[in-house]
Amino acid sequence: MDFAGCSLTMLDASLLSAFVDRWHSETSSFHLPFGEMTVALDDVHSLFHLPIAGTFFTPIHRDQATPVRMVVDALDVDVVAVLTEFCETRGFHLRMSWLRKVYQELADAGRYQAAARAYMLHLVACTLFADKSRVYIDVRYVSLFSDLDPPCWAWGVATLTMMYTTLDYASHLDTRQLAGYLSLLQCWIYEHFPHICDRKIHRYAAADPYVRR
Repeated sequence: MDFAGCSLTMLDASLLSAFVDRWHSETSSFHLPFGEMTVALDDVHSLFHLPIAGTFFTPIHRDQATPVRMVVDALDVDVVAVLTEFCETRGFHLRMSWLRKVYQELADAGRYQAAARAYMLHLVACTLFADKSRVYIDVRYVSLFSDLDPPCWAWGVATLTMMYTTLDYASHLDTRQLAGYLSLLQCWIYEHFPHICDRKIHRYAAADPYVRR
């Protein structure tokens, strides 16, 4: 599946906010006039074909390994460049713009394995593990791509777990932004509530993972 082309290009902030307002962290569900509903693993798999079976992963926490060494080994970049990036982000984070620059330099130099790691890290930073800034990614996720032939990760489980967590945070009165894979949430709304929008995302057959935009 070409996951890079599956995300929505535009998000409906008002629609998403309306559902966040109905999220209850105690039950991990949306409280609606007719009852409760939630995003399930079956929805994640049906809408985006993310695997929900496989190896569960916990990204290496930055306290368990030297962040600089993790980035240097995975992306084949200079130590000074990594230290400079950490100074720019004021923490153990990488900017999307920096990842794009590194990817282009690696691809131009023919260092394709490191370029592939930079590309995949950028992809999940924009989608599955997007934070509220939409600009950075935590360096701990680098460990997921240290091996280009890893076990079959249960990406769908990780994505849904992060969505539940970010919805819990977003439901607080003092939180003004929502993180996580928002394309998943909006497509889920389109699928189950087609009458509130002028587009409908249908359930896709296994051979047709393309997501309408």
